[in-house]
Amino acid sequence: MRIAIIGTYPPIQCGIATFTHDLYKALVTASGDQHGICAVSNQNDCLYPKEVFLVLDKEDQDKYFLAAEEINRNYDACIIQHEYGIFGGADGNYIIDLIQGLTIPVVSNFHTVLEHPSPQQHAVLTQLSHYSDKVTVMTDCAISILESVYSIPTQKIELIPHGVPTFSYNQDAAKQKLGLSGKKVMLSFGFLGRNKGIETALDAVANVKAENFVYIVLGTTHPNILKEEGESYRQALTEKAEALNITHKIEFKNCFASEDLLIDYLDACDIYVTPYPNKNQISSGTLSFALGAGAAVLSTPYFYAQDLLSNNRGLLFPFNDPLTLASHINELLDNPTKLKYYRKNAATYGRSLAWPNIGKRQMDLLNDVRKKRLKTQKQFKIKPVLPSPYAYSGTQTRLSS
Repeated sequence: MRIAIIGTYPPIQCGIATFTHDLYKALVTASGDQHGICAVSNQNDCLYPKEVFLVLDKEDQDKYFLAAEEINRNYDACIIQHEYGIFGGADGNYIIDLIQGLTIPVVSNFHTVLEHPSPQQHAVLTQLSHYSDKVTVMTDCAISILESVYSIPTQKIELIPHGVPTFSYNQDAAKQKLGLSGKKVMLSFGFLGRNKGIETALDAVANVKAENFVYIVLGTTHPNILKEEGESYRQALTEKAEALNITHKIEFKNCFASEDLLIDYLDACDIYVTPYPNKNQISSGTLSFALGAGAAVLSTPYFYAQDLLSNNRGLLFPFNDPLTLASHINELLDNPTKLKYYRKNAATYGRSLAWPNIGKRQMDLLNDVRKKRLKTQKQFKIKPVLPSPYAYSGTQTRLSS
């Protein structure tokens, strides 16, 4: 079975692109088949790898119809990575044109499920669900919201967690490699932006007692913020650290967190913190990665964190509460047994999130969906639309103006 995956894709630097790339590799490993990527982009000069068979201009509505035809001709099933911002139209509604044109089984993976959507956002997600054979989400909380807010039938929803890389769990070697030997390391990573709550973490660091403690903030400024205001936000964080007199305990690493670099830092860290201020966050690859690496995780109680850190897999602290965060940090650093307990719980659960396991679960779902579709076609004597006899030759199609 050949699968087309629709989403952003490297070299585009964003969380969905990284997820799509990791999923593609996991599916190839799980099936051994030749799959392909339909890369949604607004960068005409972007050079994609060979698995990208089609480049879709996100703002050209007509190309969404053509993309559906191309996918129908050459693939047996399709996975849509959905996030409102990556598709064109009002709240990304052009993707509805594409999914309506697909005649093969479709699974839509929802990276964002809003508890209080606008009417347009509600309509987009509802229509995607209607035209999908299955929808997948990453937490139980997202399932509850889909059922209660969007009236999506339970039987149409599947829980498949966010995948994570494979980690070495060799903390001493990782610390030595990064020049962090002898340090107690707390880490945050991802695109830097005002919705990450880093200010709360800085205020907490001012109340951390350990002298060998360092808080590393790894990642470049979000491209949209960089375009609108440059590095003013990063500069504001630097100035805040100076005002708190904690510059000796803070390192801002202004570089894109490639998977290899990220694995090194996650292997090295003792504590991982996500101080996000928004309760409605329904997924977080960074939090999943931290659990996979076996870090002791501290987080505000946004939806995804509540699910992922249940059963003593981490500790929660209230939104915008640096004193409680500092108390948790001090307690873990003063009590190595407790730190080890949370690290062990995280690592045990994290192993189940490894991409090979997630890839197999996704393949099992797609095979099940395809069998049910073929059974329905046979039952009602519907003539299936067969793939093109012309196998994909590696030529990249660019659907752009």
